[in-house]
Amino acid sequence: MFTKHDYKKLLNTQNTNDPKISIYIGTDRSGESEKFQLKFKNALKNAVSQLTDPHLQGEHVMNKQQAQDYLSAGFNLLADNEFWNYLSDGLAVFIGKNTFKYFTVPLSFKDFIYVNKAFYLRHLISLLNEESRFFVLALSQNDVRFFDATRFSISPVRISDLVPMGKEELIGVDNREKVLQHHSGGSDTIYHGHGGAKDIQDIQVKKYFEDVDKGLMKMLFDENAPLIIYSTEEQVALYKSISDYSNIIEEKITGNPENDDPVLIHEKAWNQIKSYFTQRKEEIRNAFEAALAEEEASFSIHNVVPAALNGKVKTIFVDKNTEAVWGTYDQATNKISIHPNKQANSICLLNKAAMATYNNGGKVLNIPRMEFPRIVAQVNAIYRY
Repeated sequence: MFTKHDYKKLLNTQNTNDPKISIYIGTDRSGESEKFQLKFKNALKNAVSQLTDPHLQGEHVMNKQQAQDYLSAGFNLLADNEFWNYLSDGLAVFIGKNTFKYFTVPLSFKDFIYVNKAFYLRHLISLLNEESRFFVLALSQNDVRFFDATRFSISPVRISDLVPMGKEELIGVDNREKVLQHHSGGSDTIYHGHGGAKDIQDIQVKKYFEDVDKGLMKMLFDENAPLIIYSTEEQVALYKSISDYSNIIEEKITGNPENDDPVLIHEKAWNQIKSYFTQRKEEIRNAFEAALAEEEASFSIHNVVPAALNGKVKTIFVDKNTEAVWGTYDQATNKISIHPNKQANSICLLNKAAMATYNNGGKVLNIPRMEFPRIVAQVNAIYRY
């Protein structure tokens, strides 16, 4: 799972001049490992080609052996046959002088290789925005599963090292008395008459849910994407009452999730949560139109990119299907120049604007242009002022 912490670590590498290689590969869950290994192999060859091109690298150009050595961690991943059996909808790989990170993510994107002094992160910012991402917690007394999802995909997240995988794993048949002692303050408490067994059960379930939430918060402490719970009506209410997560939505999936596969869970979750996203998108479109009328919005790339780099953009729409708009930004004049083809000093202006917006606390909507308020442009933006 790609988190804000991962983003910050990659962002912090941008203070060095060593080349940063960002590789995006569209994958799927079909199990066709050889197909995607070949795509990644070709991506590495492309990266070698860019690193050894004097027109693109100038004084930092490498020879072929130097480039292959620089990308050695990527070639090691290519040779890891086990890894290629467990993919999601997309693979993002980042290689630098002292950096190697890869993420299998529930996002689809075109194959793209970016070699520059900074990583290309705008596609993954989508995973950090609550406007396009949600979580599903499938919770029962016997099992707990967690999913990272978008409109079109869902990915299981490994949480077995964070939470008890069922009430009995936490409590244990022989440890029930200890749980009662913890909640009653001593070992002499005796339950008489009606409700005694239920009291024990309620205490155990609450303790189980508290430990589940405590474990999940180690992963979710800086997240704010909406979380939908799949459990019984009573257990949803109990979990919400004890959870520290800030954005558990009112919508829920009622029932026992234990026998549902991820595809069915995704279908049930989307049916409940889609109205939440529809309302959010409509609110943002309306906000753009209102801001444009007050000259506090734009759909000109020549205006939007400098505004984003100066912290002026509140919300930016970036066309996810446009790989790159090459150009430069002159801080002295606060203007951009667009290059018809990539040059040695070219950066992707879309990536630069998206990352600047996110870094300054704005929202980034990396979506198809047909979903923009103004579809004629590759960027739309709402200003802060």
